[in-house]
Formats: sequence, C-alpha cells, structure tokens
Amino acid sequence: MSTRITSAEHLKEVQNSFDDSMNPRLVEVLRAAVKHLHAFTAEVGLTHKEWFAGIDFLTQTGKMCDEVRQEFILLSDTLGVSMLLEMINYAASDGATEPTVFGPFHVDGAPNRKDGESIIDHIFPTDSPLVFSGTVNDLNGKPIAGASLDVWQVQSNGLYDVQQGASQRNLRGIF
Repeated sequence: MSTRITSAEHLKEVQNSFDDSMNPRLVEVLRAAVKHLHAFTAEVGLTHKEWFAGIDFLTQTGKMCDEVRQEFILLSDTLGVSMLLEMINYAASDGATEPTVFGPFHVDGAPNRKDGESIIDHIFPTDSPLVFSGTVNDLNGKPIAGASLDVWQVQSNGLYDVQQGASQRNLRGIF
C-alpha cells in the first residue's frame, strides 16, 4: 500500500495549516496565494535551481530596502500588481481621471506650499524650471474646494531627493 500523497492532497494540507483563529480575510488570502503558487510551480515545471534563483532574487530585493527605499513596491509596480490593485479598488466613474499608483519615491510629509511657490529648494546649473497649473474639478466640472495636490519630481540627475540623503523637500510640495 502506498503512502505517497498527491499534489492536490499536499495543497489541501498546506492550506489547512493556516490557523482558523487568524483573521479570516488573511486566511482566505494566504490559502489563495498558496493555491496559485502551487499551480504556477506545476504549470512551468519549476526546477529546484529556478526556485532557489527566485528565492535569491527576492532576498536581494529585500536587502536593498531600508527606511526610505522600498524595493518591493517597485517590484510590485514592475509586475503590474500595483496598478491592478488601483483598478480593482478604485474604479473611476465616467468622466473622472483614472486612478494610478503614487509612483516612485513618494514620501509623506512634503512641505505645504503656497499657490505659485516653487518646489525647487536646490537647482542644478543645467536645470530648466517647469511651470504647470491646473484645477481639481468634480465630475460636473466645478472646482473642488479645499482639494490638495501632492507633487514630487525627479531631479535632472535622474534621482529623487531621498535617494541622495537630501532633506526630502527638494522638488516636493503639497498645494
């Protein structure tokens, strides 16, 4: 008599290992993640070498993270998951601006700026300032009172202020 279990039985054992006393939504998400990870592994016929290369990739990604730099968010962006989350959770009404992700290197606590104030705290000799303006309107085209815009811009050297240990103020502002 064989004691070998099938992959379906193994999957069920793993899914059942999540404690039902945990947050029910977390259990649901973890069980679905395991189901899809097992299906992916079988679909592509993943080898041990490939699995360990994937683990190493994620490990290296994690090692690049710190208090300011979050590489897993960028990986999520690259894989299209961040935008998919926006599509699922924030469907735009007809006529409204489509939702989007914050983008790279957004940080909370940008300085409040007055209308017309520059977000430039430091300018490089080769920089050319850009001026833009606009309004935030409701679906009927009427300006929304009290709306704010949180803006940030990459520097001409291709880096954001936080990538250089700067003050986290240059080329940032909330209007």
